[in-house]
Amino acid sequence: MDTNISAYNTSRGNPQIHAITIGWICSLLAVALTLLFSFPSLHAQTTELGSIQGTAIDRKQDTPLSAHPVILTIHKADATETQETVTDEKGNYRFGNLPLDPLVHYTVSTVHEGTDYTEKDVVLSTWAPNIEIDFEIGGFTDDKTQIRVRSHSFVIAPPPPDHAPDGAVTVIEAVGIENLSDLPFRTTHGTQRVGLHLTLPKGTEGFQPHQTTELMLNPATNQAIRTTPLPPGETHLGYTYIFHVQRDRLDLSRRLDFATTEFLFFVPEGINFAPRAKFFGAPKREQIHNNIYLIYQSTAPEAFAAGTTVDLALNVNMGPARGGALPGQTSSNLGQLILIAVAAALTGGFFVAALFKLRTASNTNKSDTDDDTATPSDAGWLRKLKPDDYEHVRVARLEFITHLDDKYEKQEISERVYKRLRREQTDRLTTLLEEQQRRTDA
Repeated sequence: MDTNISAYNTSRGNPQIHAITIGWICSLLAVALTLLFSFPSLHAQTTELGSIQGTAIDRKQDTPLSAHPVILTIHKADATETQETVTDEKGNYRFGNLPLDPLVHYTVSTVHEGTDYTEKDVVLSTWAPNIEIDFEIGGFTDDKTQIRVRSHSFVIAPPPPDHAPDGAVTVIEAVGIENLSDLPFRTTHGTQRVGLHLTLPKGTEGFQPHQTTELMLNPATNQAIRTTPLPPGETHLGYTYIFHVQRDRLDLSRRLDFATTEFLFFVPEGINFAPRAKFFGAPKREQIHNNIYLIYQSTAPEAFAAGTTVDLALNVNMGPARGGALPGQTSSNLGQLILIAVAAALTGGFFVAALFKLRTASNTNKSDTDDDTATPSDAGWLRKLKPDDYEHVRVARLEFITHLDDKYEKQEISERVYKRLRREQTDRLTTLLEEQQRRTDA
């Protein structure tokens, strides 16, 4: 003890040793500070990596699929690379250390008994660094009784300006279809396995799907084909085509592929079309986007059964219509109307914009505990806007939806993120239209 104290006292009395001691302490302090300030950067680097993981389940046996290969394809600009792993005994797989780069997207796939199971356009980001993708192997249903068309809507409008005045009209169809099963629906069309097919009337021209990655027209069978399986829950499909009036009648009748709850026709005021079937009641006159529509809604007590042919013909009064417009003719007001209607339909927004007034009546699954007085999150600040600002907000919403559709079509955003953001924007668009209508009615 005395020796140590003596040595310590000696070192205190020695200026050289004292200087060395101070230098050593400073060096340790510098190292400590370096390590201290390096920790945040090291942590930041680790947060720049993500993962894709999930489970492969054999739905035929309802058991995990173990030792099964899963492939990850990494798309970087014009280059691609792949990684492969196998599932563990619980059917789990994982790809880790993946960069969170918005310019990189991923495809996860596997093959079982000759069938490809693929999830495309997966994008990792700082707010979604870890994504789960489960594979339901063999998990498809072909039970058509599990598919119900909740609402099938038709928008009638003049033809494109460059079309010959030969009795042609533009028809926009919006289909709200629900898969009641907990498995994706898949059926057969000829020799091809498809998600579903919807019969169109004979004589359609210029078929344009609203989501080109999912819908196509088979000219031989005159059916709109969804190439990918129909997921559980509700899905909205839409397409536009040209059709012609024949013998004072616009006959859109067709054989139903699935049971259908209701049909609706949206006819711009000024074009004298009216459904001939008795199950359509008197029209409601509604203002949508500052234009007047006559809305015909089916009033059949029961759903229209699959396999039956439903009368969807509209009689046409070829005399002067209210507003003076005939099929093949346009006025400045109708020109503006079709521009708004078609533009909204091509972004998927028309289905929301036109049907929000009938949403309560057509929602057969509404719970008794739902709060009808709940105020949407956007309603508060919308009420503070001036009337002239509503149109700017509406256009901005539609432009953002169009931007999302463009990103998704170019595979620059994952399907999951795309659907979530698009649903959010259409909900906000609905809130805007409801508030705008509330002010109009006040």
